[in-house]
Amino acid sequence: MLFMHRKRKEMEMQQDSHEDLSCMSCYGNHSSCGCDRCGTRGCPGPVGPTGPTGPRGCPGVPGPMGPQGPQGEPGIQGYTGATGPAGVTGPTGATGATGPAGVTGPTGAMGATGPAGATGATGPAGVTGPTGATGATGPTGATGPAGEAGATGPAGTVTPAAAVGNATTVDDIVEDFNELLANLRDAGLLER
Repeated sequence: MLFMHRKRKEMEMQQDSHEDLSCMSCYGNHSSCGCDRCGTRGCPGPVGPTGPTGPRGCPGVPGPMGPQGPQGEPGIQGYTGATGPAGVTGPTGATGATGPAGVTGPTGAMGATGPAGATGATGPAGVTGPTGATGATGPTGATGPAGEAGATGPAGTVTPAAAVGNATTVDDIVEDFNELLANLRDAGLLER
């Protein structure tokens, strides 16, 4: 309301300025409101309190779209989502029919013979084979004539060796056999 009142006052002041420009200069000076050229107009009154805000006006026409701004920095990598459950394995399909055999290609040319390899090391000696069978005994030769009987010598004296007990275990056999040999040597019946 106050805004409309002030607007009306400004329009009246503009109209008066068209009638007498010199009076406008007098009106603008508060200290000389009694100027003869301004007529009977009094000094302006004090400004009243500001009235309530009027209703919002109609929106203006939208301006043109501004230029596109620079591209922003890429966002951070998101977290890896959880692995979904494994799907059910489908049934195995039937085996397809075997296709016809392809045509056999021509035989390639024989390659060149490579160089002879180095002689390998001599292997170990083989196992000795079994002994051959004994040959047949030849015929016995003819018996020669008997020689003349020699003179009978004196009867020899035999010294018996010390007796050895019978063995009862495997260990006794070795011990008794060694003891028997020692006794025979002592009796002179076995060379040392």
